Amino acid sequence: MKRRDFLHRLGATAGVLPLMPAGLVFDDIDGPAGEPPDAATRALLDTLRGEPPCRAEVRLERGAPRLFLNGEETAPLFGLSTSLLATVDNYRQMGIRLLQPQLGLASAWTGPGRYDFTRLEAYLARLLERHPDAFFFPRLQLQTPIWWKEAHPDETATYGLDYDERFYDVIRKRNLPLAEGDHHFTNFYGEAWEASYASETWKRDTTALLHAFVRFIEASPLVSRMMGYFFVHGRTEEWNVPGADWLPDYSTPMARAAGPLPSPRERLYTCYGLLRDPAREAAVIDFYRRFHEVRARLVADLAAAVKEAMGGRVLCGTFFAYLMEVPRIQESGHLRPRAVLDSPHIDLLACPYTYQSTNDPDAERWESDLYDGAGNWLGRARGVAGDGAFRVMLASLHRRGKLFISEIDPSTYLDTGKSWPGIGGSGHETKTGTRRILRRDLGRAFAEGTGGWLYDFGPHYDVPAGWYGDGPIIETVREVVHRFHTRSRLDLSPVAEIALAGDTESFFATEHWLAARPWPGQGIRYSDFFNHWFLNAQARPLNRLGAPVDLLYRFDLTPEDLRRYRLVLVPNAFLLAPDEVDRLRAMLAGSGTTVVWYYAPGLLGPGGPDPEQMARLTGFTFQVLDDPGPLLIEMGREDDTPRRFGVMSPAYYHPRFAVTGDDIEVLGRWTTPRRPALARRVMDGWTSVYAGTAPLPVELLRRLAAEAGAALWTDRPAIVAATRSTAMLVATETGTHTLTLPLPMQPEEGGPARTTHTAHLDFGEVRLFHATA
Repeated sequence: MKRRDFLHRLGATAGVLPLMPAGLVFDDIDGPAGEPPDAATRALLDTLRGEPPCRAEVRLERGAPRLFLNGEETAPLFGLSTSLLATVDNYRQMGIRLLQPQLGLASAWTGPGRYDFTRLEAYLARLLERHPDAFFFPRLQLQTPIWWKEAHPDETATYGLDYDERFYDVIRKRNLPLAEGDHHFTNFYGEAWEASYASETWKRDTTALLHAFVRFIEASPLVSRMMGYFFVHGRTEEWNVPGADWLPDYSTPMARAAGPLPSPRERLYTCYGLLRDPAREAAVIDFYRRFHEVRARLVADLAAAVKEAMGGRVLCGTFFAYLMEVPRIQESGHLRPRAVLDSPHIDLLACPYTYQSTNDPDAERWESDLYDGAGNWLGRARGVAGDGAFRVMLASLHRRGKLFISEIDPSTYLDTGKSWPGIGGSGHETKTGTRRILRRDLGRAFAEGTGGWLYDFGPHYDVPAGWYGDGPIIETVREVVHRFHTRSRLDLSPVAEIALAGDTESFFATEHWLAARPWPGQGIRYSDFFNHWFLNAQARPLNRLGAPVDLLYRFDLTPEDLRRYRLVLVPNAFLLAPDEVDRLRAMLAGSGTTVVWYYAPGLLGPGGPDPEQMARLTGFTFQVLDDPGPLLIEMGREDDTPRRFGVMSPAYYHPRFAVTGDDIEVLGRWTTPRRPALARRVMDGWTSVYAGTAPLPVELLRRLAAEAGAALWTDRPAIVAATRSTAMLVATETGTHTLTLPLPMQPEEGGPARTTHTAHLDFGEVRLFHATA
């Protein structure tokens, strides 16, 4: 079948293929692209020649990864902007001396083996003129030059569906100007004409480009200010696969690396409702494993090349290892992350914090209040009283010594209204709201032992001094920056008694994100059903639980974890081999923990759907309900727990599962048919809870946590982030809050260190705490 015919047969589904995220159009990006070095620039560079080469490293010490610059621990806070030249003074006043200039290496790659980096050197020198104490951790954009793609047409990605011509050869068609640092913003346009990630030719030539740039800096006076390199590629520069809307990649390199390649129809449609049948669809599942492995190994290999070029003396990082809010997850998800996680050459990983949009039809799309199918308020992602939560499995990163950097990019009251619509979230348009949002964003990084960078899009949106270029904003940031400087003496070990263990492999065996479009009334745009409801939406009440929560990959769970955590949520462990089931059951025996299994835990084995394996894992027996129905559970009103929760939409779902047996405690039933769908059972030294749907509301999570023996730090739902010596509290409702800490801490405004703190807090108000030295 021709691709054009196949596209036509997709009918309404294909007709709503997204062209680009709303609000992410970067037309007419202006700004200095850098000038060749003049006499003044050369003179400034000469002043650096007496400085020794910069040294930077990440060390896992006192409970968390920490940044060291020239031998001294340094607050991992960076400044980033669409125009650093216009906004760098704001960062200098905030006390931020680490900068992330955006550099387009393609602009300096003029032909095979030919490079000219002098304009980029001059640009960095101009930044030093404005911030003489600055150190650079540049974002190296690895966009493929047009000349290379024309020279290697067989090495570029091809697609299973017809792509939109507007998103092919974007730079030339739109005559896009270079932005500051000689880079392009074509990533937001979704450039479909790119090299295949399986191209060994592209990998070889891009490795040579990175080597050449690093060697250039090593020979430049800037070597004393270059603290590392952060390399990026793909849509939004986050290794999101170019052209993911059109089913990549049917190129010869990808066929060689990940083939045989399944047909578009095989990729789009499952034969078991929301799930794939591993017996009948093994070829698709295996293809996606190989497809994702190619990209992860490419990232790890490029990191090794960077480290080799600079002798391991400074840092190397990139975007990777997201599991929450992954757009187009079957194509662009980081679903085989171990090559990157375990790479000794990657020191830090970064990710923008939550962008989840509201599903309230009466609200603006950029607002982020989330509701489940029964109308329960789950929480807010961005804005005042939003959680600003990370999208990575932070505990898994920390265990490997990877420093995490949160990309912090809220608009403020200085925004002109022309921006990426309201990306600051609800309440950002007031001075009080802006202050609370920034204190939350920076406070979460402080309290969870991570770092962050402020990304100021303001200059692009007619705010010449930037979103953060006003005295009250600068002072707000400077206050929290001071807190970071005190963190060096503190123990940042984890203290959570609650964890979420997310799975990557199961997304190879769940319904494709594109097949189910549109999702009426659910707030889903580019995600899939399970990522949206079982991880992204579940994160909102989980962050309002009133206690710290560790996020880690399911494959990282250890016997020690199950003895330490009192409550473990396992939202999507659907695809498991028999030996993995045996391993989990052996670890659980006698652990004392409570595990909440969602929907179809362990159902998908190598031989196909296997309810007996599901029973062996969880301790429950199940009846398979093949008739489609709502994923909505009803409970009795024994406390303040909502009567109903789950997913309700015009689309009904299958399969569903009902718990059977007499030795179970039934906590809730499907609304139709009235069969047990939420149940608890005491096992051999641990407790098993089955939930047939998601997301669980905060009241139910708090009840399960308390009954499992996990300490709740607050007397009402609230956002809590913490380590052994730091804590942040954000009020999600107005009223008196009592915070009970496991160890004495001092409030940021001073006073005695105590374990109990009581205060009346307004909606969205933020409080920070830290132990005394």
